[in-house]
Amino acid sequence: MNPNEYGLSRENAVNYVDAITQMNQTQTAEELGVSRDTVNRYKNAFEKMTAQERLLLISSLTQEKLLERVSER
Repeated sequence: MNPNEYGLSRENAVNYVDAITQMNQTQTAEELGVSRDTVNRYKNAFEKMTAQERLLLISSLTQEKLLERVSER
């Protein structure tokens, strides 16, 4: 799954998923240092994906993040 197909960089997708699962849109914008409009664009990009694409992207991003944390130890 390539987030670039939806106008999202891999880094933006990771940061968005990480923040939005813990915060509302306003808090997410503040956490990421972007406007609420940008967070809304990220949200819209995810909404354009099929459920399967979203699950695949989120699971691959989560796996990458976990591997990064393990390699840091």
